[in-house]
Amino acid sequence: MKLICWNVRGLGMPRTVFRLQHMLRDINSSVVFLIETKLRSAQMAQIRRRCGFINGIDVDAVGRSGGLSIGWRNNCDVSLRSYSQRHIDVLINDDADGKQWRCTGFYGAPEEQQRAAAWNLLRQINDMPETPWLIIGDFNEIAFLNEKQGGLTRSDRHMREFRRVLSDCEVEDIGYKGRWYTWEKGRFESNNIRERLDRGVANSPWLNLFPRYVLNHLSHSFSDHCPLLLNTQDGVNPNKTWHFRFEASWLLEDSCEPEVQKLWAASVGSIPKKLRQVGVGLENWFRKLKMARKITVKGLKEQLTQLCEQNPTDDILAEITDVKLNLNFEMEKEELYWEQRARVNWMRNGDKNTAFFHRFASQRQKKNKVESLIDDNGNSVDTNESLLNLATSYFTDLFHSDGVSSPEPILEGVEPCITNSMNEKLDCEFTNDEVLKALKAMSPLKASGEDGLGAIFYQRFWHIVGPEVSRFCIELLNGEHDYEMINHTRIVLIPKVGNPERMTQFRPISLCNVLFKIISRMLVNRFQQVLHLCIDEAQSAFVPGRLITDNILLAYEILHSFKNKRYGNKGAFALKLDMSKAYDRVEWDFLESMLGRMGFSRLWVLRIMLCVRTVTYSVVLNGSVGLVFNPTRGIRQGDPLSPYLFLICSEGLSALLRIAASNNELQGARINRYAPTITHLLFADDSLVFGEANSRGAQKLKDLLQVYARCSGQVINYGKSGIFFSRNVNGPTRHEICQHLHVQESENPEKYLGLPAIVGKNKNLAFRGIKEKFKRLTEG
Repeated sequence: MKLICWNVRGLGMPRTVFRLQHMLRDINSSVVFLIETKLRSAQMAQIRRRCGFINGIDVDAVGRSGGLSIGWRNNCDVSLRSYSQRHIDVLINDDADGKQWRCTGFYGAPEEQQRAAAWNLLRQINDMPETPWLIIGDFNEIAFLNEKQGGLTRSDRHMREFRRVLSDCEVEDIGYKGRWYTWEKGRFESNNIRERLDRGVANSPWLNLFPRYVLNHLSHSFSDHCPLLLNTQDGVNPNKTWHFRFEASWLLEDSCEPEVQKLWAASVGSIPKKLRQVGVGLENWFRKLKMARKITVKGLKEQLTQLCEQNPTDDILAEITDVKLNLNFEMEKEELYWEQRARVNWMRNGDKNTAFFHRFASQRQKKNKVESLIDDNGNSVDTNESLLNLATSYFTDLFHSDGVSSPEPILEGVEPCITNSMNEKLDCEFTNDEVLKALKAMSPLKASGEDGLGAIFYQRFWHIVGPEVSRFCIELLNGEHDYEMINHTRIVLIPKVGNPERMTQFRPISLCNVLFKIISRMLVNRFQQVLHLCIDEAQSAFVPGRLITDNILLAYEILHSFKNKRYGNKGAFALKLDMSKAYDRVEWDFLESMLGRMGFSRLWVLRIMLCVRTVTYSVVLNGSVGLVFNPTRGIRQGDPLSPYLFLICSEGLSALLRIAASNNELQGARINRYAPTITHLLFADDSLVFGEANSRGAQKLKDLLQVYARCSGQVINYGKSGIFFSRNVNGPTRHEICQHLHVQESENPEKYLGLPAIVGKNKNLAFRGIKEKFKRLTEG
């Protein structure tokens, strides 16, 4: 077991927390005891969890001083015995050692007048003499004069009292490795003071229990106390499998850009092949760099240790400062490394790292690891190979088309909206500026595709690879290259629940190569110019100039009117529909038919469909990659073009509902007699459909949904769907409609939309948004 004890002198700064995380990650300790956190227990608990220690005990600071925290990982069974402002006493059952022992984290009183009370506290908790006992912490006192250098001479009386309390508790100093002192003050020789204030002491049963223990005084680059690392046994961390990925931290290396320039000049073949060759070269370069970096860090630590052991002079202290700065610079590289892994995409790349990043990065691997799954036959699968085969089989079936009906019933309600002049703008030749604009719009640290080169690589080295990459992208859009060479996608699984047991409890995210994303985003940038003309006003997601909150606020008012409608012969219902695996079930033939019906040119439709039809997939599970397979339907979650293509498909549902409304087959709902009738509101892949509460209206809506499902491939998830009625609808009618539509009535429809919080905070915005929405609907 490894145990860290450290007087951190405050954890209020994010950078300090990150330094602590960096050290704990490298050491991989099982227990950590922190002194002088200077935080409330609630704040400290959050920081402790970010460091990976979910379990722990935290003691409040008093004002701006003090504060204790002890945390432990899941492989330890720790139980609390007592705590105070000066100590935390626990019993540890170590699964690795199979041994039980007692550990007391102690913080001695900084003030001399309170030191006697602190010593008495140790005597009071000495109530288990036969139990192995370790006391570790900052005692704020030395035992002998040779444990201090510089400053005033320590009082012999104080040292004698400290030695006496150790004798009364029957504990002895366990020694140390490394530099002799643990606390330092003063940057110049004239005012430099060094003392050994932090230590570990233990009784004879503990020393017999762990005869091969080692206590190290570690070097550090902040805090005036050094960390204590106690290792009760020898242990080696298993090596982790490493796959190539361009790391943002490499950009801090001076040799990175010359290496990229050399590799790019030496590479041959097509652009994808040249990029793969650059990736292989960078992998070899990094292996050498990694070894050199370890040697550099090790040398800096050794140099710092040697300097700290020397008598302090002005030159020595200045050199110590320089070495600490160099160590901090190496940590800056680690900082960027963890920011890239945190996937915090709403944070800018230029923002400094905090504990927030490492919390996300350190928890992802554990959260995403799949231990076992249940297949369709109810059998449990737990080996890595069988899990990967199960996932590959599942997605092969999911992305396989079963065939659809003729889309003519839907296409009748779709009016051509793209003119020849619009098509000329869409089909005009692409330029280098469009390529660069698409690249700059990407988040630099998003997950890379199969080649491992993320957007930050292209953005940083665009002056090297940009001219050839731009020419390749433009030539590909002009049909001079095959899309297959850049359109392989890896599927990673993101759990939607805490402990997923079936494949349906994962969200598949597609990792596309950046080259394909550039192509896709170039098409998106042009698509956005005409999208508002193609998509019905009822859809407010992803369309430039519209906000999804418009529909949310409007839905809230309609549902509110349902609650107030207590009288009248005509009731109404609101049906909330959830499409199961909406993106994955999009039929390619239906999508192509919708694009053609809207008036897009053959060239534009061909470009779009080449992006969709040429994709190949492989599943990544627990670090392993499955077999490649070819889909026949579905669009990717992770492709910039997919949200807009899904809106084109969902326009088919709007077309059916518009036809039914114009034929008076679907009545819709209205807030009052002067308001326009609204038949449906769309929220990306969620829908809210309104109708008259009678069997005729329910049956017609059911028929429309079946037509849409047969033509588009979409499947309604009735388990996540729900219906809500106005108050003037009686019980038998409600039951009949629910039976027709195969859904259950909801008593709280706002839970589907998160409405009360939005309207409560923005009431004026609600009324203004509804008024503007009514105006657009009336004019339409």
